[in-house]
Amino acid sequence: MQPIVTIADTTDGLPAAFDAIFAPYGGIAKVIPVGSKVHLKPNGVHFSAGMHTDPAVVDALLTYLGDHGYRRLALMENSTHGVSTRLVFAVNGYADVARRHGAELIYLDEGGTVPYTLEGEEVPIRISRRLYESFIDPSRHPGNFYLSLPKLKTHSMTTMTLGVKNQQAFPIDEDRMHFHNHETLHPRLARLYRMVQPDFCIIEGVTAIFNGHVPPTALLRESSVQLNVLIGGQDTVAVDSVGCKVMGYAIEEVEHLRLAAEWGMGEGRLDRIEIIGNLNRFRKRYPYALLRRFHPDVRIVEGRERACVEGCKGNTECTLEILSNDYPSQGGFSIVFGRGFDEADLEDLPGDILVVGACAINDRGADLRRRYPDRRIIEVDAHNDIRGITAGLATLMKVRPLDMVPLSPLRSLWITLQAKLHGLNSRMPPLLGGPAPTGLREAERRWYREGGGQSPPQ
Repeated sequence: MQPIVTIADTTDGLPAAFDAIFAPYGGIAKVIPVGSKVHLKPNGVHFSAGMHTDPAVVDALLTYLGDHGYRRLALMENSTHGVSTRLVFAVNGYADVARRHGAELIYLDEGGTVPYTLEGEEVPIRISRRLYESFIDPSRHPGNFYLSLPKLKTHSMTTMTLGVKNQQAFPIDEDRMHFHNHETLHPRLARLYRMVQPDFCIIEGVTAIFNGHVPPTALLRESSVQLNVLIGGQDTVAVDSVGCKVMGYAIEEVEHLRLAAEWGMGEGRLDRIEIIGNLNRFRKRYPYALLRRFHPDVRIVEGRERACVEGCKGNTECTLEILSNDYPSQGGFSIVFGRGFDEADLEDLPGDILVVGACAINDRGADLRRRYPDRRIIEVDAHNDIRGITAGLATLMKVRPLDMVPLSPLRSLWITLQAKLHGLNSRMPPLLGGPAPTGLREAERRWYREGGGQSPPQ
């Protein structure tokens, strides 16, 4: 039987759009069993404007669920590493929305964790105990319904970020970053989807985001488009495939989604999906790469042999673009990442130097310290350590991380303290400034130096 995916127009109101999404199944009561505890998982990756699932859609969906008799509601997320989910929810309004509806707030980056070994990997990841008990442990999870609510958004590292990639939130941040490279990120995303698959998926495309996954607020006007659609169905792979097409991409261009379909976890071929709604009206291809509007006084040197857009290159440039455009910032420094440099590449580098990733550190870290003994050299020694990258760039650009949060400093510090008191495991940059501490263990440095593999030492 072909999976059904509905493209619903929101111009007549969100309740009518939700009706259209659930109608092919006989209505919401046929989809979500009566008495279920419904867990909404938005894309709450960050507090930057427009980057997360629209709070108005979260609000409307909670209202819709309540109007149909669902009283046990929850809102869960684990935001990108370098921030706390509690802080993101305070900024983007999710916390207030949940409280208005009596929905439980579940911060998956707080509290106890349990080890879980993904199929195809050897070293366990750590996931929230609450997540494990709610959706993985077969003796505990009956009665819980998982409704994924991602944002319609391109991604500079994975082309698209939709329902399948929404599960990237489930490992704690330290167990995400090691797989953020060109060899392992895409299979890891498919394995995480195999671990926990949503019972239903609705992509929020009221406004779609492109030019990367977190374009600066100052550039949001040229990196967003009003599409006024929701895209929903029970097969998340099929829903994502339609979402990709809306943004101008085929499943073959989104590696983690192609793998999920190839591994039998959903349907990725559009001709085998029953699509309700007019897909043909979406003909534009929206770019997934960054705009690359960087501070003019920053020198970037990337390795000629390798510089992973999925890791050191991608998040360094993304963070640099945000700091360059959204905050009063300074330049006059250099960034080095990747592997394989010519001698001329590293001559006459201006200012202090940020060296990102074990590849660059192992390849040229000692050389840079020898060449520039009077310079400050900040090393971030993992593939995708957003905390370290943010702290390093903020230090060099004279931006306090605390000033990046659009709340009063006292409120930001108070919310962060609350998160820590509840067992925060997300590693945040020093809010008052200064580089984040580094220091991979020697075994892990050796793993990176020798080219990596399926799992780093833990």
